[in-house]
Amino acid sequence: MADQPTTPQDTAQNQTPEETGQNGRAWYFWPLAGLIAVVAVFVIGLLMALIFAVVGDSGDAANWIGIIRDLFIIVLAMEGMIMGIALIVLIVQLAALVNLLQNEIQPIVDNANETVTTVRGTAQFMSQNLVEPVIKFSALTAALGGLVREALGIRRTLRQASSSETDSKQETKQG
Repeated sequence: MADQPTTPQDTAQNQTPEETGQNGRAWYFWPLAGLIAVVAVFVIGLLMALIFAVVGDSGDAANWIGIIRDLFIIVLAMEGMIMGIALIVLIVQLAALVNLLQNEIQPIVDNANETVTTVRGTAQFMSQNLVEPVIKFSALTAALGGLVREALGIRRTLRQASSSETDSKQETKQG
């Protein structure tokens, strides 16, 4: 299946809705078609001028070539103006981006840094004033509990030892 070549219909079917227009064509179809049409008009005009130059009167062909030359100069001048306008728009957008970064993003970053500093201070305060005393108190109660357990264990051992001594003394007296 993967070795079969894909057809334009298969490619159009595999595209997402964002990549295709309303009639199933890709978004770049119409600009590309317009560019091809403009190039075709200029090529046809150039070919017609060459045909007139070869077939027709040389003075008439010179006029046609001059007209086509003037059209090319006008088109190039318009292209230069469009590029200038695009550059101006780019500079304005860049200025808007810088303004956005300075006036909107920077305060957000500053607030985030301030919040992080506050959280760090709160964590240190809680650690020093709540967690440490609780840990120390827990350690103290565990130590006291261990001491009490050991003390009760010694007392039990002493009782057991004294009771076994009394039992053995009573057995020796009886015996």
